[in-house]
Amino acid sequence: MGRRRQGFTLVEMLVSIAILVVLTAIIFGFVLSAQAAFNNADAGIQLRNNFRNANEKMAWELSHTGHDGTGAAQYVITAGTGVNGSDIIRFSVPVMCDATSTFLDATSYPAHWGAQLTWGCDSRTTNVVGCTDANGVCSTVEYKYIQYALNASGAIVRSVLSPALNVVASATIADSMTNMHFSVAGTELTFTLSGQKRSMSGAMLTASTSRSVRLMN
Repeated sequence: MGRRRQGFTLVEMLVSIAILVVLTAIIFGFVLSAQAAFNNADAGIQLRNNFRNANEKMAWELSHTGHDGTGAAQYVITAGTGVNGSDIIRFSVPVMCDATSTFLDATSYPAHWGAQLTWGCDSRTTNVVGCTDANGVCSTVEYKYIQYALNASGAIVRSVLSPALNVVASATIADSMTNMHFSVAGTELTFTLSGQKRSMSGAMLTASTSRSVRLMN
């Protein structure tokens, strides 16, 4: 009677190890692929959030600029003068610069044009000294313009400028941007934003968005 075989042969062990290595490599590949997909999705969400934030803030303010009672435009677009050949826009919005001023003049046009020191200050209904005007006197408008420009770090910067174009205050409203352009057709202003975001997996995601707003008049 022959001796019972016990254990594995060398060949069987090598085959088992080879199968284990292949399965491990497949599983590891799936894990890496899933991780890359997650990182790319996360970067995409961040980029879309940047677009959403910029769209919300810019659209709200740009819809308040337009033309005064003489037909003069209260905005200036300097095409291709910014970072990466981006555009820069400088504009004024209606403000109530003292406690007795009215929003509209006798011709039903905005009585005073200036800037809001911080985004979201509602100059239509309230007069907050230090937000729409530094001293609450309409004869001097210290916060004259709002400016949107792209900086070298890829951020859209909202700056408040004096009549002499000196920066009074500035804040970042979106980052991961690569370009910004503006165009006007009639009473409609369109701005186009381009951006990119590198995921933790090293993939570079790019996207763009456009939005149109109707000017006040």
